[in-house]
Amino acid sequence: MPKRLHQADGPPFSVNRRTVWSIGSNGLTEAGQNELLKNIGRQLQANYQDVLKEPAPDQIQELLDRLEACAPPVDDRS
Repeated sequence: MPKRLHQADGPPFSVNRRTVWSIGSNGLTEAGQNELLKNIGRQLQANYQDVLKEPAPDQIQELLDRLEACAPPVDDRS
C-alpha cells in the first residue's frame, strides 16, 4: 500500500495561504527573467514536439470547433 503524502483530515498546506512561487530567478533583472521563461518555453516545446504534432482527441476537437464557430472573425490585415 502506498504511503499517504498528507494527513487524512485535509491537504498538507493551508488552502487560503498566499504563497509566492519562484523558479530561483529572484536575482535576475526583469529582462533576464523574461529570457529565462522564454528558454523554458522553448525547451518544453522541444521536449513535447511529438505530442504537439498529434491530433487532438475527438472530444477536445469538437470543443475547439464549437469555440471557433462562436469566435468573431479575425482580421489578418495587420
